[in-house]
Amino acid sequence: MSSFIRFASLAEKEGFANVVDAGEGFQFNFAVGPGKIQAPKVKPVPGRIQTWNSEKTELWQAGPELFAANRRSPYNGWESFRPHILKGFDLYSRTAKPKKAATMVLTYINRIEVDLSKNRPSEFVGFLPDEVNYADEIANFGRHTEQVFKDGDRIAIIAGKNIPSDEAGYAVILNISYTTPTPKLEVGAFKKNIEKAHTRIINAFEKSITDLQRGKMDPYD
Repeated sequence: MSSFIRFASLAEKEGFANVVDAGEGFQFNFAVGPGKIQAPKVKPVPGRIQTWNSEKTELWQAGPELFAANRRSPYNGWESFRPHILKGFDLYSRTAKPKKAATMVLTYINRIEVDLSKNRPSEFVGFLPDEVNYADEIANFGRHTEQVFKDGDRIAIIAGKNIPSDEAGYAVILNISYTTPTPKLEVGAFKKNIEKAHTRIINAFEKSITDLQRGKMDPYD
């Protein structure tokens, strides 16, 4: 972990001075079985250094087998998020000097408020059918759709229900996750990877929501 202590030192110079030494943890991986959604599998993850910016809205994570760049709500658009990813990856590359990666994943988690006294969830998210009792569907972790592209990349979209925010409604959580297997880690290739991933995520998001939801959103350049 000595190289990741150096990562934390470099991150501090970039304004990410709030350091957390995270021990062994875990993550949830959603998988799809034949014709149905399987329960998420819990996968152990190794320890890592976590560095927050002063506002605690942006996070870098670095470990022996991991680099991650995270952004809390509110999301201020791709033009703001892209530099956060690239700067952190540059620091990670300088300290860890990775030769190969198993996967590159770009994930967006969208919270869509629904007032059940006025609307149905299917009026905001296009692939939620009206004839299915949405609360019952949550027992299977929501609705799931997935596409594999000709270049081998994969995109998965999961819609599930969050805990009610008030008596009248709840939030639909629209999780869009894009995976590139064994990506090239050179800086130029990495930039192309994330641009392609972002473009395809935006296309998938636009196909997943309705005009009613689109009208509620604040536009970003």
